[in-house]
Amino acid sequence: MNTTNQILTVSIIGSGNVATALGEVISSNGIRVLEVFSPNIDNSKLLAEKVGCNYVENLEKLNTISDLYIIAIPDNEISNVITKLKSKEGIMVHTSGSQPSDVFEGKFHHYGVFYPLQTFTKGKQVDFQEVPICIEGSNDITSELLVQLAKKISNNVVLLNSEKRQYLHLTAVTVNNFSNLLYNLAHDVLNEKDIDFSLLHPLIKETAVKIRDVNPYQAQTGPALRKEISTINKHLELLDKYSEYKEIYNLLTRQIINKHHG
Repeated sequence: MNTTNQILTVSIIGSGNVATALGEVISSNGIRVLEVFSPNIDNSKLLAEKVGCNYVENLEKLNTISDLYIIAIPDNEISNVITKLKSKEGIMVHTSGSQPSDVFEGKFHHYGVFYPLQTFTKGKQVDFQEVPICIEGSNDITSELLVQLAKKISNNVVLLNSEKRQYLHLTAVTVNNFSNLLYNLAHDVLNEKDIDFSLLHPLIKETAVKIRDVNPYQAQTGPALRKEISTINKHLELLDKYSEYKEIYNLLTRQIINKHHG
């Protein structure tokens, strides 16, 4: 590591959505990305080109001079990659919401978590200043260095231990991944009936925006809240040919009724 008490250089392990988003925003904020590694050479080349650095073809060729090594890969690959990494003086972090920080313990002196709480898709720009970045470090100095870096790209930086971060990730999956599945189900039905899905866009937007000002419990609306059984039964009848959609509709309807009516 350098002796300036700040992170100036970064190596990125991964070339997917999170790795790409972090690489681009870090490099555009005065931090030098020295190299990118990914088993997918084509993706590795693309990301390296975007951030103006070299790509390496195997983990053994990673340099030993970076201040920070970011592992931004699927959760089930993190432990395997860590076992293959040689000892580094720089800080080693992963970007997972669900994996604990102690996966590095015993192999690296300086390590932690740099978890950006957002959904990322290549080619879709995100305002990183609004993205919460959850930090955990192996010690106070490591935490402070990670916080300093995070504040260069986001206005929403929090220290969060592994247990709390795992609960945050759980709820993030609920509000993001599960809601997107519902969008997908709705899209498929409307597409089959030749109805433009974009007609739902204002409703989707208002639903998301409203909970900034109103507690989700108070924001609940719809036939289940009002216990409009005839409407619910009509919807279930329309869903007879969509068994998976019908099952989810039934489950969520019961949950809303139980939540608001006991």
